[in-house]
Amino acid sequence: MADPKPLSIKHAAPGPYLGFALQPVRLCYHLLSSPADSEVSLEYLDDVAVHYKDGALLLEQCKSALSHNPISDWSPDLWNAICNWLDEVEEGGVDAISTAFHLYVTPAKEGKFSSALNFADGPETIASLVQLVSKKLKQRANPPQCIAHVEKFLATEESVRAAVIQRIKIIATDDDPLEPLRNLLRPTTPEKLVDIICASAIGQAKEAADRCIRQKAPAIINAADFRRNFHAFVQQNNMAGYLPSFTPAPSNEDTHTLLTGRPIFARQLQLVGASEETLIRAASDWMRTSGDKTKWASQGYVFEEAFEDWDKALLRQHQAVSMEVHEVFHEKTQDAQGRIIYSRCSQKQVALGGRTVPEHFTHGGFNDLADRRELGWHPRHQALLDDEEAK
Repeated sequence: MADPKPLSIKHAAPGPYLGFALQPVRLCYHLLSSPADSEVSLEYLDDVAVHYKDGALLLEQCKSALSHNPISDWSPDLWNAICNWLDEVEEGGVDAISTAFHLYVTPAKEGKFSSALNFADGPETIASLVQLVSKKLKQRANPPQCIAHVEKFLATEESVRAAVIQRIKIIATDDDPLEPLRNLLRPTTPEKLVDIICASAIGQAKEAADRCIRQKAPAIINAADFRRNFHAFVQQNNMAGYLPSFTPAPSNEDTHTLLTGRPIFARQLQLVGASEETLIRAASDWMRTSGDKTKWASQGYVFEEAFEDWDKALLRQHQAVSMEVHEVFHEKTQDAQGRIIYSRCSQKQVALGGRTVPEHFTHGGFNDLADRRELGWHPRHQALLDDEEAK
């Protein structure tokens, strides 16, 4: 399929939905609900877009309404979306005849213009909408903040404007954007597992998009491939025994900020000469593990006492690995032995209460114990840390 020119979009502030922003939630929804032979993209043609096999498109902009109403009559969000689509059609980026334009807003909101847009599906209703906008604009004492976009709308060639307007749909009825996704899963999923599977599905969709971006390719995901991989993931992990992560990976900026403060777990790694890459991964996994512990406990997925038993299991693992490394690699320096101990511990996966945990969680747990000085990588870590703090 031909690659249309991407739109330039300003995004509204997201809301926290199972630890994810709004766009990955909608990406996941379309991957599970669109035809199997379609593709879904993230921040390529629009916030989210569905690419159908026959060349048709669905362009969707996603707006959070947690702090304001993005579809109020003179909302910059509403008029910016409309004008972006008008520009794209005028410039030949997309064909209006084969494109649907959706503005998805959550929680539920209303607006006169947005309501009229949803009903403008023919010459008469489109003309009524244009007249309504023009009339309301003239009645204002002062021009709205979005005046440039409104004037663009009114000045656009009638045929182009009509082609776009009749294909615009405002979707602003979901108080919770997870509910459409839950409804897709409920027919085959026990209610108590719905949010767990939702979180896993969203995480897989986001990771698929991130993988494309890391490879410097557009984030375009095949719906059939995504479903096949997700179904395999569900079967492999036996979702009833799986704890999903609700904590996205921190940004590079947040990770570097944490390391700048030299937390104890980072100093422990520096004692054995760990690489910068190792420190960055440790910081990221430590932050995600801390977030997951809090969310799992607050949402009732895990009893807090289970974390104490899990910590004891990690300490036993660390002790066993340390004994083996000191025995097998006794000729190596203590720094080298420490790096080997850390490497072996970082590869372990220790179940929490008999349930499988995400890949980062055990690694983050070891670093959490190192941060509390309950274990260390250097054989003399306690004395070396004390000496460092005394200086």
